[in-house]
Amino acid sequence: MKTLIRRGTIALVLLGAAALSGCAADAQTTVASDCVPASKFNTLHEGKLSVVGPDYPPLFTYQNSKIDGVDGKILESFAKANCLELDVKVLPAAGVIEAVKGRQADVAAGGWYPTEERAKIVNQSEPAYGDPAVLVGKNPSGQIEDYEGKTIGTTQGYLWVDDLVKWAGDKAKLYQSPDAVYQDLLNGRIDVAMMAVNEAAGRLDQSPDSGLSYVEMAETPLIEATQHPSVTNLPHTKGNTELTEAINSHLEKIRNDGSLAKILGDFGIDESQAKPESE
Repeated sequence: MKTLIRRGTIALVLLGAAALSGCAADAQTTVASDCVPASKFNTLHEGKLSVVGPDYPPLFTYQNSKIDGVDGKILESFAKANCLELDVKVLPAAGVIEAVKGRQADVAAGGWYPTEERAKIVNQSEPAYGDPAVLVGKNPSGQIEDYEGKTIGTTQGYLWVDDLVKWAGDKAKLYQSPDAVYQDLLNGRIDVAMMAVNEAAGRLDQSPDSGLSYVEMAETPLIEATQHPSVTNLPHTKGNTELTEAINSHLEKIRNDGSLAKILGDFGIDESQAKPESE
């Protein structure tokens, strides 16, 4: 479980709630009159699935009435399978879970990790896909031990930060955002970056000529997070067990028919993450 500020705190909740009315839009979805839903469940607004998420490529984006990103495509297919139109809202990450808690949206998008704390205020689906730690660099090694004495950059808030600092000491360089990590890697200020796979994939996709690549970290006792790789889920309204069952059923379907792996691959994420190990 990653506890990055942009995914876990609620410092911007009031700002986010106020922004809901200004950032909502109906996606261009047409439901056929003879459509038969795959599952039966209630949503906050009849005939619509309300989705909220941060602008967070490659996992979730919404521009020009088009939902995109890994979670966006999953939820687009879920809505279609259940004869629902999409109603999409974009918020700062700190306000997303609170919006679902406050019943302003049915489901949250954006690569959310399941946690015990979140389970108190929202329902959580089964794991959707893996989001393990990777090392990013020029022909990177997956063995963190190979970078002893090298400068390793990562974002503050990850579960692995304490272990990394304990092992690397002052060679561990902490940043406020993944973008800052990646920029310093591009500019040669650090030797390697330790990132979540979705963050690495998105940035590499935007700079295909960088000469950089990523490799999943090998399990090591030095970094506990490598022993229990993170997974994502789709948080949704508390108490709506039928929605939970429907989301889980859809995830199982697209996992089994290969479409989830294809979605991941389309966004530069290893297709094997479609079958994650539960934490």
